[in-house]
Amino acid sequence: MDEIKIREATKSDSPEIVKLLKIALGESTEKSVQNWHWKHYDNPFGESKIYLATIGSEIVGVRAFMQWQWKEKSTGKTLRAVRAVDTAVSPNHRRKGIFLSLTNHALKMVSEEGFDFVFNTPNDQSIGGYLKLGWVLNRKIPVGLVINPFYWLSSKKRLNEYSAKVKIDILENNHSYHTPFIDADIFCPFSKLYFEWRYVKNPLANYQFYKLDDVLIIYRLKPLKGFMECRIVDVQLLDPNAQGKIKSAISHLIKRYPLVSMVDGLIGTKLIAGGLYVALNLNRKGPNMVTKRLNFPEHKYALLLDKESNFWGYSLGDMELF
Repeated sequence: MDEIKIREATKSDSPEIVKLLKIALGESTEKSVQNWHWKHYDNPFGESKIYLATIGSEIVGVRAFMQWQWKEKSTGKTLRAVRAVDTAVSPNHRRKGIFLSLTNHALKMVSEEGFDFVFNTPNDQSIGGYLKLGWVLNRKIPVGLVINPFYWLSSKKRLNEYSAKVKIDILENNHSYHTPFIDADIFCPFSKLYFEWRYVKNPLANYQFYKLDDVLIIYRLKPLKGFMECRIVDVQLLDPNAQGKIKSAISHLIKRYPLVSMVDGLIGTKLIAGGLYVALNLNRKGPNMVTKRLNFPEHKYALLLDKESNFWGYSLGDMELF
């Protein structure tokens, strides 16, 4: 049996990595060299940590950890995290422990580099493998679902035009950005560079933008059976004192769509009423979110695990797969 070796990937490996992903995951996957480079090499938080399993010159496995950052308000420090994202093993070399070897190697390397923790959102089929490797189920991400049966009374005609204007405003002006979660101690640092990479140049999803009273809303539309879901993935304040204006800004989308989803906590009231609508805000359990501590202090990691704590101010955009 040929020896399996593990090495760090280089950018020149990308075509063969994408080929492997398509073989392992199916040709219908949205993987391409261009998309791979955008996701793993253009990221303003830094290039991904990508490790390969090889047999001879053949790449038989890949494991990618995408860099992510969080700002710690109490200390001003930037926390370095990784998201466990793309992984694949050649169908001809499964059941050889390649996934386990790659993941353990990746964990060792990012821990030695000083990263604080790992987080990701596996589905119900793959979560078991992560739990066996020491990840813990941090939570089922709480999601607020706002149902408005009167959405058809409000026009959506000008939203696309307004979205384009907001995009130009964000890209051409130097705004300051503030988390909407005023009690959170850690949150993703938002910037013009991040906005452009994550939401404007994203080849996998079409995002739209809305701004009202110093509240920036980033959302995308997801077709469901018979209607459209408006999924709010990020909210940023251009004025740190605009927190009280969030509900009003989001209501402009609520009145136009039958279902609006967002991370729980952005709107505290159960009933949302306007001139032409009455909407109900429901709480639901969303995707799995798992974490693994690396170098983050244990007492702070305990707060990260506390479902009742406001310590971690994440958005759906920080957690959604792309």
